[in-house]
Amino acid sequence: MTLLRNLNQRKSIFATLLISYIAILLIPVAIGAFLYQRVEHIMADNANRTNLGLLDQVKLVAENRFAEVDSLSVQLSFNPKLQWALSNYENDYTKSQFNLVEIMKDFRNVNKVSSFIDNFFVYFKNTDSVLTTAGKYDSPFFFSKILKFQDQNVDWVKRNLLAGNPDTTYLPVSSIKEGERTSSVITYVQSLPIGEKVNVKGYLVVFIKEQEFDHLIAQIEKVNKSSISIVNDKQQIIMTTDKSRQLSPKLLAKLDGQSGYDDNAFAQDGKAMMLSYTTGQNGWKYVSVVPKKMVLAQVTVVKNMALMLLFLCLVAGIVAAYAMAYRNYSPIRDVVRTIMQDNNDTQRNDNNEYDYIKQSILRSLGEKNQLRQTLTQQAPVIQANFLSRLIKGHIEASSVQDDAFKFMGLQFEHEYFGVILLEIEDCREWLKEDTEREWANVRLILSDLSIGLLEGRGYIVELDRNRLAILTNTPLPSEHTYRERTAFIEQLLEAAGQRLPIKITTAVSQYHRGAEEIGKCYREALFALDYRMIKGANTVIYHEEIANLEQQSYHYPLESEVQLMNFAKSGDYASAERLLDQTYEANFQSNGISPEMGKFLMIDLLSTLVKVMNGLPLSDKKRLESKIDPVKVIAEYATAEDMMNQIKASYRLICKFTKEEKTEHGDRLHARICHYINEHYDDSGLSLSLMADHFQISLQYLSTFFKKHSGQNITDYIAAVRIRRAKELLADSSITMGDIAVKIGYANAVSFVRFFKKAEGVPPGKYRELLERHGASIPEAAENG
Repeated sequence: MTLLRNLNQRKSIFATLLISYIAILLIPVAIGAFLYQRVEHIMADNANRTNLGLLDQVKLVAENRFAEVDSLSVQLSFNPKLQWALSNYENDYTKSQFNLVEIMKDFRNVNKVSSFIDNFFVYFKNTDSVLTTAGKYDSPFFFSKILKFQDQNVDWVKRNLLAGNPDTTYLPVSSIKEGERTSSVITYVQSLPIGEKVNVKGYLVVFIKEQEFDHLIAQIEKVNKSSISIVNDKQQIIMTTDKSRQLSPKLLAKLDGQSGYDDNAFAQDGKAMMLSYTTGQNGWKYVSVVPKKMVLAQVTVVKNMALMLLFLCLVAGIVAAYAMAYRNYSPIRDVVRTIMQDNNDTQRNDNNEYDYIKQSILRSLGEKNQLRQTLTQQAPVIQANFLSRLIKGHIEASSVQDDAFKFMGLQFEHEYFGVILLEIEDCREWLKEDTEREWANVRLILSDLSIGLLEGRGYIVELDRNRLAILTNTPLPSEHTYRERTAFIEQLLEAAGQRLPIKITTAVSQYHRGAEEIGKCYREALFALDYRMIKGANTVIYHEEIANLEQQSYHYPLESEVQLMNFAKSGDYASAERLLDQTYEANFQSNGISPEMGKFLMIDLLSTLVKVMNGLPLSDKKRLESKIDPVKVIAEYATAEDMMNQIKASYRLICKFTKEEKTEHGDRLHARICHYINEHYDDSGLSLSLMADHFQISLQYLSTFFKKHSGQNITDYIAAVRIRRAKELLADSSITMGDIAVKIGYANAVSFVRFFKKAEGVPPGKYRELLERHGASIPEAAENG
């Protein structure tokens, strides 16, 4: 109660989780309680069904035995000699004596057939005599001296046994005494001749051994320790295994059907009994009576066990619910603590953790909106930087998706692009102090004028202090397109002249299809801008006007040279080759160039190659000097194509050496990292930040480099080293788990066991047992758990 009261006061998520788990737990508990209530009924019902099955077996055995008696009775009754003796015994005494002797012989033969029959005799009513297997006797003498029936006199025997006109009768179990031997028998009486109802001449009396029935029934009776009784159609107990030799009237009154059972029958002494009965073909009842307490003894044990198990499950379920609630609550608690530490909160004023997290998320969303506003304010700068790199060809436009353009706020509706460069030549009349602010104002005015005239058909970006680039986007170029371009430039220059006293040189590229050709447009504009040496400043130079002119100079700007050197130093031969191809195309294919200018261009390219080689480490420079000779390129090759191919081969070789140097450096760094881990794996403080500080590199670079170089995470490598060392130590059974944990960098044995089981699938103790059992050759399946 105290726990629940504290939970309610806290209004914590933990309380909600715990109550929810307990509510779920109560569902199977309720089901178990219901099943608990049904156990007694089900088991009692099963016991009754079992008793009925056993009674069917008793009935089958008894009816088979009684059928034997009936068969024996028919055999004796229809004996011709006995039939004659019943009618003529008194008339022809001599012959009767002879027939009686023959009948006695036949009786002896019959008596040997079945061990089920104790004895039998024939009573002759007309002579009041008894014929047995041993001889002929007068009935008074026989029933007083030879066979005493339940200590009764002759009159009682004649009145109850040898009187009336019975056809077939079975009498209840009684005691008979023959000489010194006393036995319990079931008495079978058959009137003679068979079927005679009026003139009965005698009786066949057969004594059936009760112990034979007891022996037959004992095997069945032992199964459920019940007492079994046979009740005839007159509700007389023919035989019973009950010690009292009787059944209470209450029990007999319940035998009113063909078969059935009663769980709550009561004996005369008030004890609860379980009654089961079935009916045979002759209408006799076969009854099983067993004390209910005895049958349900095991049920009571099972019920008590079930109750105990139910109680234990409830306790264990509550403990498990608490553990699960605590485990699921722990991440939420850690999140709340992290948020509180991040926000420097000392206390919470909310109802529960969800409210606090909700408030924190709302605050984060507010900060996100502020950040979005900040990004929106910085969007023009980001866009300008992207446009600048896109126009200069520093971005592989073919790999940029439309989503990236949309993210940058760029939208191109058409496939063709062109570049217009605005070079501010002279604005001294505008500039007073030649400050960056004044130059920024000049560029801003030109940008505003251009944006107004473009009307969404392009973008303008600042490239340098005195240079701007306009990227135009147009459909398939036509004569109308070129007229619009000319009109745009004239209007821009006119408006700029009206606003500012400046001189502007305008260089215009041709139109090319695809965003990947924007860099080419820029180079064409640069190429056109170079012609200002000839055309003069403050002019408009179109690339299509100079493209077919005899080129008096080659196109190899300083920017291209810097890019080429950077590509070579970084080992990026593909980019270097592409830039060389573009330079070759711009000078030898797209434009005519004189042989002299071509040689000057090659010399300039070779000069760049020498600069690259001089910038390499001394060892690589000496290795390359024997394979690269710039002088031979000019002396041995006659065509520009061959020269360019040789220059490419030289750059390919340089890039290869540069990459190898980087690879060797990476291999050395990787080897140093691995060596450091192998030396310090036993340090519990070993971490990525510690290693990054040791090698004086960033944490992100360390992780990325190791993953890229070795193909696995650095933490996985550390774990593998520790696992390998742990296996070596486990081979020595004298070393404890705690010592092994310390030797491989864990603070305690619990952490080591959890780590080893997660990595190998089996606890270290189990692994040590496998080592001792199999030696060094542990089966792979066992080693992998």
